[in-house]
Amino acid sequence: MPLSTWGMEHDADIVRRFEVFSQVAGLVMIGFGLAVLLGWSHDFSLTGAAIVGRWDMKPGAAIGFMMAGVALLLSRNRGRVPQAAGRMLSLSVLVLGALTLVEYLWTLDLGIDHLFDDVDAHRLGRPPGRIAELAALAFVFLGGVGYLVSVRRGLWLRECLAIGVIAIAMTGMASYGFALAGQGNDLFAHMPIHTSLMLLLGALGWMSSVPTTGLTSVATANSLGGAFARRLLLPALLLPVAFSFVFKALQSRFGVSEVFASVLAALFTGGTVSWTIWWVAALLDRVERQRCESKVLRNDASTDALTGLANRRAFDAALAGLVAKQREHEFAFSLLMLDLDRFKTYNDTFGHPAGDDVMRLTGHLLVSALRPQDVPARYGGEEFAVLLPNTTAEQARDVALRILDDFRAFPWKHRAVTVSIGAAQAREGEDGAALVHRADSALYVAKRAGRNRLMMAQCYPLPVALGA
Repeated sequence: MPLSTWGMEHDADIVRRFEVFSQVAGLVMIGFGLAVLLGWSHDFSLTGAAIVGRWDMKPGAAIGFMMAGVALLLSRNRGRVPQAAGRMLSLSVLVLGALTLVEYLWTLDLGIDHLFDDVDAHRLGRPPGRIAELAALAFVFLGGVGYLVSVRRGLWLRECLAIGVIAIAMTGMASYGFALAGQGNDLFAHMPIHTSLMLLLGALGWMSSVPTTGLTSVATANSLGGAFARRLLLPALLLPVAFSFVFKALQSRFGVSEVFASVLAALFTGGTVSWTIWWVAALLDRVERQRCESKVLRNDASTDALTGLANRRAFDAALAGLVAKQREHEFAFSLLMLDLDRFKTYNDTFGHPAGDDVMRLTGHLLVSALRPQDVPARYGGEEFAVLLPNTTAEQARDVALRILDDFRAFPWKHRAVTVSIGAAQAREGEDGAALVHRADSALYVAKRAGRNRLMMAQCYPLPVALGA
């Protein structure tokens, strides 16, 4: 079932997937934070054992991620207490980052970094247990995002803060390869890559928790743009980052020369761009084929196969639309009902293929005599109907007379084919069935009066008959 916000249609299933992702992101942050604290408490780096590098996530960062993860989980609970608890946790994340920045800026020790002994920090001349500078700034932003989501305010400030977290996370990941090679700037090298990954996950988790607002609303849109965003945004974020540290790591860990690493980077980048272009082209092709198939199905459902005109179903829908428009606005429209004269005799004399040719030519003649906005339709059998928007009775008469003249002038193959027409202008407050009845009654009068003529329905005291 589609949802509609911000003027966009959103697929409810896609929205649910984003919301589930936000909850998974919260659980992962909690689990990762617990793993880091467990490692610190047992003097063993569980994360550092899996990731090459000299820096491990600090206990303060682990606690910050755990608080952010719990706040993210609570954001789905609409109760007042869980919502208040979530706001407090988000503010705590913000305060944690802010206090750490204060320690760096004013060379203070506020005592928030001493949960566990940090031997490596002493050895490398860093404040023990302290979160890296960029990570602290990212926590300020992340806490702000969580708080603004919970209070449903400051949409664009929230989005800007989330983008700031993503930018810091990508910077940290991109610099990882350079840090491995001993070429990284200290500001970037001090933030572990798993801290960067958790920051990215946290920002995306918060954005996904409100999937129909802000920038995420584009990704959940039930449109071609939404399909592109869902499939291309994350690879576009991560692939350049991945390339930067993978190829730098190849240089430092496997002795690959800088020239060869640059060649590999060019090959992989070109291959990735080419694959992306191919994938987009394939998606566009599939969407276009589906659109064409849908158009064919719609045409089949609303078009008469023999004449190419609208069928009875499409006529009824168009008539209902005009009646509704007339009720809402001052809007004149008219209806012509047409019947081929002595068509059964023609069919019996010259055969059904000849009769089918007459039906097809009738459709062609009607389309040629009408405006693009008019609606000619096969009403049933040899009877046709024409809806004339923005047309008074006098104007409808002129159209009908033109149709009569076209039928008389056409060089029919076997014998002349004529048509009888009944015309009526819609009255104020009249429904579609009543209008059809009046036009059909006028058609019946035209038939009885000798065929090959127009009869106007009784809009005023007396009908008007026009013939050959």
